[in-house]
Amino acid sequence: MSNGERRHGHGIIDLRKRRAGEQARARARAAQASLPLYNRTSLRLRRRKLRAMLALLILIFAAGAIYGISEFSYLPRYSINKITVEGMSSISPRLVKAFVETKLNNGTYSIISRGNIFLYPKTEIAKGISEYFPKILNAQISRESLLARAITVSITERKMFALWCSDKAECFKMDDTGFVFAVATISSAGQIVFSGGLAASTTPIGQTFLPEQFADVLALLSRLKEEGFSATSVSVEDEQDFSVSLSKGFDVRATFSQDANTIARNLQTVLLSESLQGKEDKIEYIDLRFGNRVYYKNRE
Repeated sequence: MSNGERRHGHGIIDLRKRRAGEQARARARAAQASLPLYNRTSLRLRRRKLRAMLALLILIFAAGAIYGISEFSYLPRYSINKITVEGMSSISPRLVKAFVETKLNNGTYSIISRGNIFLYPKTEIAKGISEYFPKILNAQISRESLLARAITVSITERKMFALWCSDKAECFKMDDTGFVFAVATISSAGQIVFSGGLAASTTPIGQTFLPEQFADVLALLSRLKEEGFSATSVSVEDEQDFSVSLSKGFDVRATFSQDANTIARNLQTVLLSESLQGKEDKIEYIDLRFGNRVYYKNRE
């Protein structure tokens, strides 16, 4: 092709070269097709046998690896031989130890030993402890060194923040997240008391009081305390309304949708009004649920 032809976008294609390539491929296909049927069948069989042998070798290797790992996991030198529980005061450490032992060896054979120091289900056991024992907030499991065969279970117990009491005057301990975890004793008196807000059940232990609104209720109690109003109890009426009993002797009725600062500010405004100023000891309740319209009732 000349330079002039390139410049004008012209070119030449030699069809003889393309036809030669096509003819060579056609001859190869013809040669393949010309093989006897027996030879072609034999070739396919050999390929199938090769694939089957390869799959069998992989299966044998995998089975051998699993067997080796299984045997390794059950070696005594790599098995947990001691469990220590610390941080307990309200629950016997023996109960927690027994729980861990059942998780390490539940009486059934597993391919991988659950009691192996490298392979034991550490996270599962720690989570299971706090789920099985309501008094336990969390558990941490550790070993002193890489090859140590003893494990230490460090327990953090829940601390009582308040009481939750039923209509039958049965009271239970509750932590600062609203989780009910134990039966309360007489010595627990003096704590703020919550009621309602839990699903009907044979026992409230294991339930959480107002999981969606509890933080807002605590914020309100804190805000009221800043204004000089200490709460003695909180009673949930339904999904929208609740009331707070104050140490001054009257109740404050509010809704969960109201802001803590708004409730505290409105309460202060009402108590400074001409109708109620200096008469706190005569008030039965103040109802702040209706915006700018505040209702109150005096004791008879």
